[in-house]
Amino acid sequence: MDRGGRLSEGEIETLAEYVQSGGVLIIGLNTYVQSWSKKLDEVFGVRLLRLEKPKNDTEEWDVVFNGRVYPYNDTYQEVIVRPEGAKVISTYKNEKPAITLNHYGSGVAVLITFNPVKAYVEGDRSFLDLYLEVSSEALKERKNPPTISNTEKALIILKRVTLHPLTLGLLVFILLEILAYFGLMPLGLTIFFAAPLVRLWGLIKHRKRCISTLETVSIMRGVTISELSEEMGEKVRRLKFCIAILKLKRKVSILDISRLGEKDYLITLHGLEAEGVGAWAVEKYPSLMEKIINHPGVTILDLAHSSNMPPYEVLQLLREMSRYGVVEIRKMPFDYEVYPTRALSRWLKE
Repeated sequence: MDRGGRLSEGEIETLAEYVQSGGVLIIGLNTYVQSWSKKLDEVFGVRLLRLEKPKNDTEEWDVVFNGRVYPYNDTYQEVIVRPEGAKVISTYKNEKPAITLNHYGSGVAVLITFNPVKAYVEGDRSFLDLYLEVSSEALKERKNPPTISNTEKALIILKRVTLHPLTLGLLVFILLEILAYFGLMPLGLTIFFAAPLVRLWGLIKHRKRCISTLETVSIMRGVTISELSEEMGEKVRRLKFCIAILKLKRKVSILDISRLGEKDYLITLHGLEAEGVGAWAVEKYPSLMEKIINHPGVTILDLAHSSNMPPYEVLQLLREMSRYGVVEIRKMPFDYEVYPTRALSRWLKE
C-alpha cells in the first residue's frame, strides 16, 4: 500500500479473504474514507453516509465505551455510518456510531469512525486502553483463527524467496552464465561470464573440444574465429566458450583485427602474438608480405604500386601491424620505409 493509506481493489479483496478465513481487521477513518468501496462496506457491515468536520471542539463527539468517556477533538473529523449488520460497540456522546464490529465469515471487521492516530498522539493517551479493549473483544468475537494449508505456506515462502533481490540477481547471473556457455553472447561478454568457471576446468563438459581448439591454434599460430570454425568443423558459437576459457587460462590471446581489414578476432598463442599476426598476414596479404620480406626498406609508394592499393591504405595497414611487432616502419622525408621483423620473415622462409 503506497498511496497514503488508500487501498487498491486487489488489497481490499485480499483483506476481505483474510477476514472471511478468520482474521481480525481494524481500520480507522482515513483508510476507510480514502479506500471506500461497496466491498469495504460489505466487510464492515455499514453504509457510508457523510463526513463531519466541526470547526470547534465540543463534548458532542467524545467517545463512550463501556461507560467510560474518551475526550475526542471534533476538528479531527468523524465519518457518519449506518450499521447494516454491524454491531455498535461504542458511540459518541451524540449517540452516533463511534466503533462498529461486524462478523464477516469466520472473522471480525472493526471500524473506528474517528481518527485513531490523532486521538492518541495529539489528544488523550487514554485512547490506547480503548484500542486494547476493542482489539481484545474483536479477538473473542471471531469464530476461528485464520488457517493456511501447507501448500499455501510453501507457495508463500517460495514467492518470497524467488522475489528476493539476491535471488533474482543470482537467477539472472545463472541465466547469463548459461547463455555464455552455449556461445549465445558476444565474445567479450562470454569471457566475462566464463571467468567464474575457470576453476571448474576439469569438470567442463566440452574440455576435449577446448584442447582440440588449442592444438589447432598451436599449429596455425594465427587464425581467425571463422577460419578456426571451418578448420575444426564446429559452429562459431560452439567455440566461443572454449576460446574464452583458453584466454582466461593464458593459453591464447584474442586480437581485434578489424583495423587490419578483417571484421573478426584473431586467435594466437599467448606470448606469441607477433608470430600469430605474421602467419595470418602472410595468408591474407601474400604478395605484400613477400615484397616486404624480400626487399627490406621498401617504400610505401612502391608497395602501393605493386599491390594496387592506395598508399594511405597500405600505410594504415602496416602501421597497425607494426603495433604487433610484425613490421618496422621508418619515416623518410617524403615517404616511409618498411622492414620485416623476425616474426614475419620466418613464415615466408619456411
